[in-house]
Amino acid sequence: MSHPLVIHATPPLAPLPASDIDSIYLISVAQLQCPGRWSLTTGGWGDNRGDLPYITHLDRPVAPSHLPHPDADLSPADRAEALAWVAYIDAKVSDLVNHSLYSLPRNHAEKVAPAQAASLSFPRSVYVPQRLRAMYKTRLQAVGLWGLGGISEADLADEDRKRLEQVYVQAPGGTVAPRAWSGWRAGKEYEERRRKRGEEELERVVKETFGVLDRRLGSKPYFFSNRPTSADLRLFAHLSLVLDTDLPNPLLAELLRTHYPNLVSHQDRLKWLLFGPDSWSIVPIAPPRSPSTPLWDLSGWFKSTGQVDKADAKFKRARWMWYTGALAAMVTYVFASGLVQIEFSEEDEEEEE
Repeated sequence: MSHPLVIHATPPLAPLPASDIDSIYLISVAQLQCPGRWSLTTGGWGDNRGDLPYITHLDRPVAPSHLPHPDADLSPADRAEALAWVAYIDAKVSDLVNHSLYSLPRNHAEKVAPAQAASLSFPRSVYVPQRLRAMYKTRLQAVGLWGLGGISEADLADEDRKRLEQVYVQAPGGTVAPRAWSGWRAGKEYEERRRKRGEEELERVVKETFGVLDRRLGSKPYFFSNRPTSADLRLFAHLSLVLDTDLPNPLLAELLRTHYPNLVSHQDRLKWLLFGPDSWSIVPIAPPRSPSTPLWDLSGWFKSTGQVDKADAKFKRARWMWYTGALAAMVTYVFASGLVQIEFSEEDEEEEE
């Protein structure tokens, strides 16, 4: 069944219907505020100028504010506080979730990247996941989270190369000396020590980030009342990506279940409220749209439908004339600039004589 309100989300990350925080948040808001009146579809990475997720109503883009706001019943003071908690979650929790998805070994290569590239053809199936990972890497490096708890083989190879380039080391007194060789197992031991230090540092950041949320929630079912608010739904969207996705390296999920079972119960409570016992499987899926023709698909250039108007015929002639002129100009430039020269040997001239 088709609904007039459609959320165009990122590709699904099983069992979740989407693979990013904002998509999961919009899905939870729609299910809470207008159940049965919305549906979900997977948007293309090039749709809406590459800005996913987005919402359409009767096939026209609308702002997320088109959805009823979950904080509408709060007092002005509580609404302002809820907004502050949303900002805190987006600033702190987002980095930890994205670290788990994009930085920890195996999670990106085995789970996230295949989900993001599922509907893409080569070479976009390679480029798009790596481009997204590079964007998150820049942010995570800035906050000091990239590589904590482990590093991927590609990033490890880059670091090894950089260390090998540093052939000489400088002593405290300014003396420069060759780097000493420390044995065949030095690299593995170094990586193991760094992994343990990274896990300890990550645990410290997790406790620092989630401790205040755990204290704010306390024994209440939700942050502000008996009904979820934007802060509850925002935290739910973040935690769902690490608690429900069965990642190969569930480091963050294990830390949450060990130290903050109250927040894990909060996520389970919201999931039951929104989707019931069937969980994510009841998310309404919109009928798929007809796929758009790729830019490199030239089949339409040569197929004739039998009904070609004058404008189409004129356009096709102009297109082929442009290609012919461009090719002729390129060939002329190559020979006129001397990039390609044709020389006749003296032997050929003597044979002609």
